[in-house]
Amino acid sequence: MTLQAIEPAAAIELLASRLAPIGTEELATPDATGRVLAREVRLDRDSPACDVSAMDGFAVSAEELTAGVLPIVGECRIGEAPETLPAGSALRIYTGSPVPDGADAVIRLEHVIESEGSITLIKGKSVRAGEDIRRRGENAAAGSVVLSPGIELTAAAIGAVATVGLTVIPVHRRLRVTVITTGNELAQFGEGELKPWRLRDSNGPALAAMLGAAPWIESVRRMHANDSLDSLKMAISLGLGGSEAVVLTGGVSKGAYDFVPDAVRAEGGDVLFHRLRARPGQPTLGAIAGGKPIIGLPGNPLAVLTAGRRVLAPLLKRLAGLATFDPPASHVTLNAWSGKPLPLTWWRPVTLTAPGVARLAALQGSGDVCGPAMSDGFIEVPPERADAGPYSYYSWRI
Repeated sequence: MTLQAIEPAAAIELLASRLAPIGTEELATPDATGRVLAREVRLDRDSPACDVSAMDGFAVSAEELTAGVLPIVGECRIGEAPETLPAGSALRIYTGSPVPDGADAVIRLEHVIESEGSITLIKGKSVRAGEDIRRRGENAAAGSVVLSPGIELTAAAIGAVATVGLTVIPVHRRLRVTVITTGNELAQFGEGELKPWRLRDSNGPALAAMLGAAPWIESVRRMHANDSLDSLKMAISLGLGGSEAVVLTGGVSKGAYDFVPDAVRAEGGDVLFHRLRARPGQPTLGAIAGGKPIIGLPGNPLAVLTAGRRVLAPLLKRLAGLATFDPPASHVTLNAWSGKPLPLTWWRPVTLTAPGVARLAALQGSGDVCGPAMSDGFIEVPPERADAGPYSYYSWRI
């Protein structure tokens, strides 16, 4: 069966619709940073849990302070039960301290004159009931959803979880990914003298670096298969047996030794797409086998980087449980355009030169390993565009 070329975004949507997030586990809250939340987190009490002061100053009756001098008779301390404000007096109070019964305002330090143990309003200043008091439940009421499932737990999110009082938190398990490089021409690390017609493997290390930096990926196992159907079938079978996703580089086109499509099908893979309307990366293949994605990337290094970042990464995010797995890209404008337009999506490496500004990287073709090395990411140029932008920008970091 011949599959029609598909837009990158459509390819992501098509395969993502066939994927279910990985299972869950519970972790101690301090150990969950970077993991994907598996269940919503709700407030166990109002936030704040009582009326608290928004400023350093004095807890007062607004009417009494407006009328004259108030003696300071004590203080309200953070983390201690609130005092009761005696009539006709003031209590010193600090930001975050509970507001005492009998007080209806907090007057800031800089709005009063403090002298001989009493306070008076500075001329021209005023105070009104409710001033500088954060009311109970002002941030959110008990039972409110603080965090929704499918988010990556950042430092801010971990702080919210701790505030709610959860000592353990349900998260999705981390992914295990198998990367299979293909080709008889590839030399692996540790080989002896390299003949001119042999190539050092750059695709395996590049993908391992890209994927291994994600906190929701547990491991990236690297394998190599020769240009034979049996070798590829064995590698794919091992990959499916020991990981949640399999990625191949090379062997996906229509050459005499491009056995990946046949090997994927032989191992039960349902091929959903086998050509992207994008360059580099046109022969990219997407399949699913037993609920697990198999992504076949072309062998040239730039296609591995761009299609890996633009197509593979969102699919792995979906598998990892991230609700927003293909978020809107940021945008950059080029300081200068070069080249003729293409009738398909064009992924072009760029280097950032200023916030929101980039220059095109100098490349010698999609097989150039050195050209992209100093780039920060790439832009996605829509078909038939040939101008300075702005364009969607994707960092090499996922």
